[in-house]
Amino acid sequence: MTLSAYHRSQVVIPMAVNSGPNHDARADEHGRFIKERRLDLGLNRPAFVAEMARHGQDITPDYLNKLESGRAPLSRASLTVREALRAVLGFSKEQWQEATGLYVAPASDSPVSPSEAAASAPEPRPLPDGLQSAIDVYGKRFSDLQDPAWQQYMAKFRWRTGQPEDAEAWLDLYRDLSRAGIVPGEN
Repeated sequence: MTLSAYHRSQVVIPMAVNSGPNHDARADEHGRFIKERRLDLGLNRPAFVAEMARHGQDITPDYLNKLESGRAPLSRASLTVREALRAVLGFSKEQWQEATGLYVAPASDSPVSPSEAAASAPEPRPLPDGLQSAIDVYGKRFSDLQDPAWQQYMAKFRWRTGQPEDAEAWLDLYRDLSRAGIVPGEN
């Protein structure tokens, strides 16, 4: 066969848009599954996102769009996000696991009450005197200093030369951490 004959007889095989080596075909199935159920429930994306927030998960409409289109695989979503999705979509754990093939958290034998959860939380560490002074002096101007998460984060902050001693040094630490984009509790 000559080269010109090859070009004339060449068959063009269309490729799927998401057929790259990293594409997860199951993500497309999960996405369609979520979208169809959401639409069956009569929820638009903002309403669905609001329902997710009521179940303790703040997701964006963009993230929901990515889940539904398969660009964000459901299998990579955190277990807590998947559990909230399951609850909002109205599936039992068994139905969800059968439909998605994904792990479902086992039901707890004894639900933990909020007071029991608070009792099992670690005790807050005592605040150094200089940090408490910084909170007292600068807390109104820098409201994050009054946030217990910031206070505990700064109290456990370790230095090569020890901790700051006066309120101004603690304020400098807070401002440096804040400028660096640090948000206590986020990874």
